[in-house]
Amino acid sequence: MKNLNQCFLFILIISTLAACNTPTPTKPQAAPIKKPSVVITQAKTSEHTHEHDESVSDVGLQTHFETWLQTHRTAEQEVASYQAYLRSRFGDHVPPMSQLLTTARSWQACGHEPYQVPPAHLWDKIVPTLLLYQDLKSRGILPDNTQIRSVYRNPELNHCAGGAPMSKHLTNGAIDIWVPDFEIQSQALYDLQNRLCQYWLDHGENRNFGLGLYATGAIHLDTQGFRKWGAQFSEANSVCRYVLPKSTL
Repeated sequence: MKNLNQCFLFILIISTLAACNTPTPTKPQAAPIKKPSVVITQAKTSEHTHEHDESVSDVGLQTHFETWLQTHRTAEQEVASYQAYLRSRFGDHVPPMSQLLTTARSWQACGHEPYQVPPAHLWDKIVPTLLLYQDLKSRGILPDNTQIRSVYRNPELNHCAGGAPMSKHLTNGAIDIWVPDFEIQSQALYDLQNRLCQYWLDHGENRNFGLGLYATGAIHLDTQGFRKWGAQFSEANSVCRYVLPKSTL
């Protein structure tokens, strides 16, 4: 009997020790709470990215152009021929050649020239766009001191400058303009954008008007497709934010 009690006590002690050494199962952890992610989308631009962000230089000024021409004598005849062609279409109302031959704001970083005469077979492409530009100025929509600062771009420069593969600058059919006096996000710039967008709504389809607005204050004009982009850079209640039904475009 004594031996039986000792045996029972021994088994009880062993069981107790085993229980102490058995790890307590942990409760499964709850999956972390997923916070809803905020996705910010940006409307695509159909002509450029941010090629206009380059610092403004003297390119486009008559003195700068004349200095460039003196060091590029081989271009003189091309410039004269192109100017004669434009005068045959516009008379004395041709914008300065110092502006019409500007390429891209990032010409220097891309290793290209600030001015270039477009190929002769593209000369006529600029005519309807300059007629549009002329009309915008005659109506007072564009102020008198508006300047052209980018027109024809060759494919290599257009690619380096961040232009779209199908950019209308490649065909000499587009101009980028700006008003030096207008500060970014100024009321004057907003008013200009509103006037342009109202004109686009009223006359854009007939003129095949492509209008692009950029955060830098630059404005793209062409006559190779009725469309509009970059309106997110205008003020909240701007007519520029009005989107026509797809069936209209």
